[in-house]
Amino acid sequence: MNKSGLARRLARASKTSNAEAADYLDYAVLSILKRWKHGHDTSWPGLGVFCRDLLKTTSPKSAKSEGTDVYP
Repeated sequence: MNKSGLARRLARASKTSNAEAADYLDYAVLSILKRWKHGHDTSWPGLGVFCRDLLKTTSPKSAKSEGTDVYP
């Protein structure tokens, strides 16, 4: 889904104009990017947590990536 489609759906759901919904969407994206720029994750109620580093959302590192040999 592109920005205009998402803004239309947001406008219908919140009963506002498309322009106002697009402005809110811009604000949301910019606030996420601003926190990422400073090295922080962003949590939005109903949407979850947006992590700057994908490794934070994956499973723990394997033994091999920790520097120990997995195979003898």
